[in-house]
Amino acid sequence: MARFVRTAIRLGFVGILAGGLGFVAFADTVRRLAPTPDPRADAIVVLTGDEDRIATGVRLMVEGRAQRLLISGVHPTTRMPTELKRPIDGADAARRSVLRCCVDIGHEAVNTSGNAEEARRWVRANGFKSVIVVTSGYHMMRSRAEFARILPEIEVVSYPVRTGRNLQLDTWWQHWPTTRLLMAEYVKFLGAFSRLAVWRVLALRHDESQPTLPPGSLPSASARSG
Repeated sequence: MARFVRTAIRLGFVGILAGGLGFVAFADTVRRLAPTPDPRADAIVVLTGDEDRIATGVRLMVEGRAQRLLISGVHPTTRMPTELKRPIDGADAARRSVLRCCVDIGHEAVNTSGNAEEARRWVRANGFKSVIVVTSGYHMMRSRAEFARILPEIEVVSYPVRTGRNLQLDTWWQHWPTTRLLMAEYVKFLGAFSRLAVWRVLALRHDESQPTLPPGSLPSASARSG
């Protein structure tokens, strides 16, 4: 019994150490995230949450970086998010033009995997092959994992936004509200990453289970015609 307790304590210590190191690596990665310098894609998907996300997505559209914009996860009672009504410095006419022609609003998603599902339906309906995903920096890694699982055939360009919240990502270890947010996001990211890993293993097994013909086993054209 004593041996079992000692083993459990050691395993618990190792688990805590691994979890702590993983969190530090996660937080440091979030701290270093930066937008792609010249993002280009068929479309843009904004994941609602912080107000700066929508403003950034509209700005990228005004700059001509994509053909169409989806704002995913808008509350069902909201016809037009407040952020869409705000002007962009020096580009209000272009913004109005973009809003009239090229913005779709999704009301179904209630979480990040729902955002990816909503984006998948929208992307396939429009025949897009690549998207710029706009979300807050602390949310980007989980979003990438969900999009990789649900839209594996689509090229995803990350565009993390420095959120307007009172966060201090560069010195997160000195700011408890930032640390607390990152810890909660890390736990959610582990869940998303686990789902992605399981999906990849199942997809690999499915591919390996498909029958394959050995080289040279296909009948010749003359044999098929006969």
